[in-house]
Amino acid sequence: MRLFSKFALLATAVMACCANLGAQEKILQGKTLWTLFDSLGDTNDWQSRFSELSGCTFYPQLNRRHLSYGGTNSAPQTMNGTLGRAKLLVALKDSLPIDIVMISNTNDIALADPVKGVAGSIEDRPWMQGSKRTVHNGCFASEDEAREHGKKNLRKILRSSPAESRAAGNMLVFPYFNLGHIGNRIEVVKPSANGGEVNFQIGRNRLKVSIPGGMDSDQTRIWLASQFYGAGWTAVDNGDDSFTISYCYDKDNKVSVDPLDTGLELIVSETPEVKEYILFFTGKDASDWKDVRCWTEHVSLWSCYKGLMEYLQSNLPDAQIFWFLPSYYNFDFDAPEFLDQDGKIDKEAYSRSEKYLRWKKLSEMQMEIAARYGAGVLDIGKLSGISLDNIREYYKPKDPHPLKAGYDRWASALYEIFKSGSVNAPDGK
Repeated sequence: MRLFSKFALLATAVMACCANLGAQEKILQGKTLWTLFDSLGDTNDWQSRFSELSGCTFYPQLNRRHLSYGGTNSAPQTMNGTLGRAKLLVALKDSLPIDIVMISNTNDIALADPVKGVAGSIEDRPWMQGSKRTVHNGCFASEDEAREHGKKNLRKILRSSPAESRAAGNMLVFPYFNLGHIGNRIEVVKPSANGGEVNFQIGRNRLKVSIPGGMDSDQTRIWLASQFYGAGWTAVDNGDDSFTISYCYDKDNKVSVDPLDTGLELIVSETPEVKEYILFFTGKDASDWKDVRCWTEHVSLWSCYKGLMEYLQSNLPDAQIFWFLPSYYNFDFDAPEFLDQDGKIDKEAYSRSEKYLRWKKLSEMQMEIAARYGAGVLDIGKLSGISLDNIREYYKPKDPHPLKAGYDRWASALYEIFKSGSVNAPDGK
């Protein structure tokens, strides 16, 4: 009996070893992986593990806080959001192969209504982000004042716009003060002749920015306003000699700058937060520039997703593009409204929650976009094995970010999807 047990244990060990070897089959050897994600992708955890399993090549340094960046969304005006980072990805195509692209942005959940879904429809006109230009010297006193000025002077502004700025996806910005919040006005006193690294202390975080040399004061201001200063922080070009950095609410919002050896001179002072009233150009090209019917203050998420897909497919025709649907749990596991009499999570109660319904609507939209453009859907939330039954193994309460075990489950599920050879199926099966 003991001998049989030993043989049984040996056989089990051999089977486990074979299974492990099989799991290491390099099914994507020679392929490159790229991800356009929010914070669920900028830590590089699951991508690095997936590249180990599959043999694909992944570039952690190019991904983190460059192609994937926490705190961003896919709104049309966010230059560091999904659309802006798609342009950074395309810029790499002449130096590196781009074979597999995965897209996800859970922050877009804020744009989904739990009942109606996402404003607009699949028939909305595609819109892809172009450049952004502040067209007023200084800030208006309110959004209403900025809107009134923009609409009243639009024809004049369009006629006087430089020819090089007349392109699809461009935006006209009218900055205005939001007196309810505090910001940090940063005045450019002297630009940097040689460039170099500048240290920004942004609240509790230190950020190092490598500024190019040889720019004048206006160029320096515009460049600094285009940088991303961290999740929750925004930088707005005031159109004069300054730009304003502010946090999404008034907490630990102080900013200081150490120019080091760059020769850059800046003055930082407290000011009201500055926000942007924006008019978006929806025309096809410069020939539509002066047509005021091609300008709007609203661009739907549908339009942004469609523009994103057409941009990627046009510029990366040989790449496989996938929408990645992660497992998503961001609630208090111990909240009474989510527990049944036995202390277990009540699945029906959770399925009625606003956050779940928002996530469901956003996921349905992304799958519809993928189907329209023939992209694959990687439904990791469904296929990873993570559920309300085992949620505490993979997540902390009130945190949308998985634990390491959760990221590992993502990588394993993704590997199995690609290994099965059915990655182009609409639901990833």
